Amino acid sequence: MSADLHIHTTASDGSMSPKQVIEMAFKLRLKSIAISDHDTVDGIDEALASSKKLGIKVIPAIELSSIYNSRDIHILGFLINHKNLKLLESLRSLREARLERAEWIAECLQKQGLDLSFDEVMETAGKASVGRPHIARLLVEKGYVSGFSNAFIKYLRRGALCFKEKFVYPVDRSISIIHEAGGISIFAHPGLAHLDEYIDKFIDMGLDGIEAFHPEHPAQDIERYIKVAHDKGLLITGGSDCHGPLSTHGLRLGTVFVPDEVVDKLEEYRRVSRL
Repeated sequence: MSADLHIHTTASDGSMSPKQVIEMAFKLRLKSIAISDHDTVDGIDEALASSKKLGIKVIPAIELSSIYNSRDIHILGFLINHKNLKLLESLRSLREARLERAEWIAECLQKQGLDLSFDEVMETAGKASVGRPHIARLLVEKGYVSGFSNAFIKYLRRGALCFKEKFVYPVDRSISIIHEAGGISIFAHPGLAHLDEYIDKFIDMGLDGIEAFHPEHPAQDIERYIKVAHDKGLLITGGSDCHGPLSTHGLRLGTVFVPDEVVDKLEEYRRVSRL
């Protein structure tokens, strides 16, 4: 087992650059990885360039934030054409919505008496697709909260003082966006979404597989999702969902492996399906 198919970088809310991820993956003797940043493909080219020197296969991927019945769900897209114009246009809309949300949150925090500006948020995000983790990091740096998770508890999670819903695409549109870019759509960490009763509906929308292996899936969940996938003819994937050493979960890279044959099946599926 030497593939980790769920990794985030500084292009979204990870704390390692794509190059650093590749270097770490090489040290861990990973054979294949998927760069699957939230709602952006900006880290893929750097990862591909770095991987050539070290002989690691990089699977271009993305994790699209989505919604179903007013509940959050994430859809992974594997083997996408990350330069597809329709994909890039869809992501541009998401990026603009993230900017508007970040500005609103910054203004909300100011109203709470916190000395924090939108410009500082953008500086913290850098070239990344701005999100709540960047704001949380800034709150920690300024000493307004004692830790990353406390920033969410007090200010940023649903129901907190400065939470604001962000614009995302519905599940059927997210699946279509991935397919239009030649990719394979996967239900990310279903054990966290608690939407199992709708899996058949997602299949009808074109869902191709399930992420069974995830660090927050207990053994019984992994077994259950493998069975669901087998029973319904879905692909199975998995990965560490690594966000780097500065995340609340710490450095997860390489903690969840899937067999090399999973990558082979993804590539064969796309070839046969002609996505």
